[in-house]
Amino acid sequence: MKTTTSLLALTLGGLLALGGTGCHRQSAASAVPPKTLEEGVAQLTATLAGASAEVQSNLYNGVFYNIRYGNLPKAALALQQVATDPGLTAAQKKLVSDVGDLVKQAASQPKAP
Repeated sequence: MKTTTSLLALTLGGLLALGGTGCHRQSAASAVPPKTLEEGVAQLTATLAGASAEVQSNLYNGVFYNIRYGNLPKAALALQQVATDPGLTAAQKKLVSDVGDLVKQAASQPKAP
């Protein structure tokens, strides 16, 4: 019984230790440009999760807040501020640009009554 418990504990410890390792390549889904504003917001959230505090603040308090409440011109301005951050990679800047295009496209459409 003692051997079984020890073996189980050793196996569990090994799984926990090696569970976080693995291939960290970028998924193919995030390489696809977003087609809707909702997809763009979801991709921005995932892509910029490790960005600086200033980017996070502009993203949540500027971009997402203004998109939620329909103030798309202010959301576009906040996206421009995010895009100018020097800590972003080229892929992150491309995604910010793609979402900016979606925001501008949504702003140009007439509002439903």
